[in-house]
Formats: sequence, C-alpha cells, structure tokens
Amino acid sequence: MPSVVVGVPSATFTSEKFIYINASTLIMRSVVTAKIRINPTKELVATIKAYTRALQFCVDKAWKTKIRTNFNLHRVVYPTLRQRFKLPAQLAVGCIVQACAMVKKAKFKPIINRTSVRYNFPRSANLKANILILRLLKTRQEFSFNIPDCYKEYFTWEVNESLLRMDSKGRCFFLFTFSKEVDATEQNNASQNIVLGIDLGVNNLAVCSDGRFYHSSKVKQIKRKFKHLRSVLQAKGTRSSKRLLKKLSGRETRYMAWVNHNISKDIVSNFDGNKIIMENLKGIRKQRRGKIMNYWISNWSFFQLQFFIQYKAERVGISVIKVKPNYTSQICHRCGQLGTRLSGCFSCSHCGLSSFSADLNAARNLAHPMLVERQGAVTHPHSQSDEAEGNSQVAIEAELMAKSPAL
Repeated sequence: MPSVVVGVPSATFTSEKFIYINASTLIMRSVVTAKIRINPTKELVATIKAYTRALQFCVDKAWKTKIRTNFNLHRVVYPTLRQRFKLPAQLAVGCIVQACAMVKKAKFKPIINRTSVRYNFPRSANLKANILILRLLKTRQEFSFNIPDCYKEYFTWEVNESLLRMDSKGRCFFLFTFSKEVDATEQNNASQNIVLGIDLGVNNLAVCSDGRFYHSSKVKQIKRKFKHLRSVLQAKGTRSSKRLLKKLSGRETRYMAWVNHNISKDIVSNFDGNKIIMENLKGIRKQRRGKIMNYWISNWSFFQLQFFIQYKAERVGISVIKVKPNYTSQICHRCGQLGTRLSGCFSCSHCGLSSFSADLNAARNLAHPMLVERQGAVTHPHSQSDEAEGNSQVAIEAELMAKSPAL
C-alpha cells in the first residue's frame, strides 16, 4: 500500500449558501478546502497525465464543434475517453464537465499544461480515517497521510467533490473539499445592525470602518527586495544563480499569503457584528494608471485577502457582501456629498470635513446601511451549475497551490 508523507498545512477557503428556514432562522453552509500532500506513485502520475491529455482532447473537440453543453459533448467524446485514454467512467464524466466549464468562459481556445483531476465521493474516491482511496487508470490505490492539527476539525464534516493536482516540481496534492451547515441565527439576531466596511488598497492593505489600519510599508519593502534579487540573478545567468532563482520561487507568494492570513484573522476575530461589506474589485487590473502604479496593482493580492476574510467570517456566522465600488472613495461618509481626495486625504466643502483619511472614508461609506440597498449586492450565492463549479475550481487552484501556511 503506497503511503505518504506528511500532510502539508495550507490555506483554507470557503463559499457560502444561505438557507432560510423561516423568518427567524438562518442557516449558512460553509465550504472549506484543505490541501494534503500525497505520495506520487507511478500509476497516480500516469492518471494525472492521461486526464490532462483527455481534457485537452475534450476542449479541442468542444471548441471545434462549438459544443457548450455536457450532454452533447458526452455523446461525442465519452467512448474515446474510455478507449483511447483509458479513463474510468467517473473521471471521464468529470473531464467532460470540466472541459465545458472552461470553454464556456474562454475567449480563446484553452491550452492545458497542468490541470486538476476531479474526484467524487464515494464514486471515485473514499476516505477512511487517514487513508485516502483513489480510483486510478487500472486499480484503486490507498494513500495514507497525517492529518495536521489545523485540519482535524474539517475531517468530521461532509466530503464533497475534491481535486488531485501535481505541481511543476512533481509533488502531488489532494485538495479535500468539506462542507458543513452553520446556524447563523444567533449571531444574526444578536448584532443585526453592526456592519463592518473594509476598503482594500495598495498603500493600506486594508482599512476597516471601525478605525483599524493595516499598512503596506513592510510588504512593499519585501517586494522591492525580491524584485531586485530576481533582476540581479537573472542578469547573471549562471547555473548557481538559476539554482537560487528556483529556490526563491514561491517565497514571495508564501510571504503574502502569511500576511493576508494574519490580517484576515485579526479583522474577523475583533469584529462582533454580523455583516462585512467589501468592494467588488473584479477587472481593476485592466485599467491603465501608469507603469509604477500598474506594477503594484498587478502584484496586489486583493482577491486572496478578500477570500481569506470571507471564509474566516462565514465560519463564525458572519455574512460577507461585495458591492460595486462606484463613488465609495469620492463621497463624504458624513454628509453624502462629493468631496475631494488628494494624496490619501479626503476633504468635504459641504460639511467642513478636512484632512480625513481617504481610505477610512471609503470604508465608512461601505459600512453605510443604505449602500447595499442603493447599489445592489454583487455577491453570488453558492451554485452547483457547471460554470460555478469551474469558477470555484479556478479559485481553489489559484490560491491553494500558492503553498501558503495556515494560521
């Protein structure tokens, strides 16, 4: 029986699904992902490679024939997946669903170098204590692992569809997805009118409406250090410099994940309300702001920080809402009129507010009770649709494979 290795602690994430039983009851489903390192046996690696080739085949076929539904693509490619690529039935079905999700949202045909293999419990995978049983190309194999202390709570939850992935260094990880219903009624009733607005930025990583600031001076210093070191090593081009570059790969990403975990943990643990509101920053990197500002925005891990805040908040029954960022940094939180923002300071000629922190003003605008009703929340509930499954997989892969520590 192949065995592994030690479980490697990493980031955990969640999505939400609200279930209203009656007017006074609110149940929230918390979905958490835990990354465990397993032993890369020959058949396991062969399964991942075969699945990757099969997924590219499905994407090519769907793109060429303009098929966008699971049912129609299943009729075309399923026999080939079973005969040519030797995929088991459940892996073949998962491959088809994944290909459709990728093609639906792609502007250009996706080229797949590495991907994650989908496993459904209990059809293609089983979990017995600390033994994971996976269906591979020819047989089922058992993988033993140690459960880190930070994950032991989640292994008592319900196991959902999970992912198997191999990184660029040949290490294999299994991304368990656990879910549990959380009764948020008590938290919701005890603090119905307490809302926390959080403004994320480059100069201040996060500013809360209650006056808490999380500055980025130390983070910028570390990022400049890594940037300079990379440029020096790349300019040398020697074998020793390349070895050092390989050693440094991922270190900056892990540091930022550690920072974001600390910030999100402090925000949630020191908030006694029932609702957190943040801006929906999707598409912010597409805007042009000059070379220097574009560099900082492109290296700004706002999505990861928002996700960390969200899963930590939902785990204790606090709902998280994202709203449109329109005018949140331009209007005065005190009188609601347009003001002036200059060099991080906000001033309002209507009510006399002057030299006020622009980021704190934006955070307090987010916490305004009429903001959600006026703009409309853009947070989408948890969905089991194919497109939502594809998006959740992208989120899990992008964040979990950062090899970040759990706090």
